[in-house]
Formats: sequence, C-alpha cells, structure tokens
Amino acid sequence: MERDQVATGIRKRQQSSYRAGSFIELRYQKIFPDAVKSSPKDDVQMHVDFWHGDDGVDIKGNIMADAIWVEFKNVQGNLGWVFGKAKWIAFDMPELGAFLRVLRQELVDWCKENVEYQTIVLKKDCYRKGYRRKDRQDLITKICLEDLQSLKSYEEIKYAMHYNHPDTGETIAIESK
Repeated sequence: MERDQVATGIRKRQQSSYRAGSFIELRYQKIFPDAVKSSPKDDVQMHVDFWHGDDGVDIKGNIMADAIWVEFKNVQGNLGWVFGKAKWIAFDMPELGAFLRVLRQELVDWCKENVEYQTIVLKKDCYRKGYRRKDRQDLITKICLEDLQSLKSYEEIKYAMHYNHPDTGETIAIESK
C-alpha cells in the first residue's frame, strides 16, 4: 500500500508541475506572440520550449532568487537541460515580474568556472556545488539571482502590465491595489 501512495504522490506532483509549466509557457507566449511552440520531440530531446526563427529557448519555472537550479544530468543520468540545444534559457521570476534570459552557452561556461559540480554535497550545502537527489541519477546545483546577473547576456523581460478586455477589447493597465 505504501508504494501505491508514493506513486500517487509522484503523479500528482508531476501533474501539478505540468500545469504550472503550461501556465508559464502561456505567459511567455503573451510576451512573444510570434514564438512558435516546439514539438514534444524538440522539447524532450533538445530542451527547447519555443522557437524564435532558428533560435530555441528553454523556459524554466519555479525559480526563486536564492534557488535557481541548474541541471547537468537529468534523473536518468543523461545530459541535463543546460547542455541542450536552446540558444537561450528564460527563467520565470514572478518576484521581479519578468523572465530572466541568458545565453545557455554563457551559463555553461560560467558553471564550468564557478561550480564545483564534481563535489557532491547535501542539499543544504549545494550552492555552487553538485547535488544528487535520493534514488536518482541527476546532478544539479543551486545558484542565485546575483550569479545570473553577472552574465553579460543577462536580460530582464518584463511581463505585460496590461490586458485587453475580452468584451470591449479596451487595453486596461494592471495595477496592484
């Protein structure tokens, strides 16, 4: 019975993650309506969520300023998303109301110079060091917003602060109350 409960918990987490990812991709498409959604094959094999012409972008969600996760190896032990084919990585950062976009290769180069990914440590100690989750073959590290901001290609792409009313078509500014 316990194994079934664990499997159910994993499926629920995956479904929740999928819904969150779909929402983040929808937000990205509102900013870039000309971006073309990648095929499921490109998404899985190339780590590309959208195409801007020949340039791919991989969208990353659930990002917090003090915990930006970079994947060197995935849960099966294969190359992680940082070694994918996307030209750009766009991190969704709701606290800033923006996507943070960097060149993927520049992030790889920065990690090679600044992350001790050969050193495997506990999760609480994995800032700029390697970490493996229990019973998985992944290799990830945690970096922070300041690290991303140090990259030359770093760019904040603000979310739309307006919407078009569905009935009147009028453009309405979004203001916090």
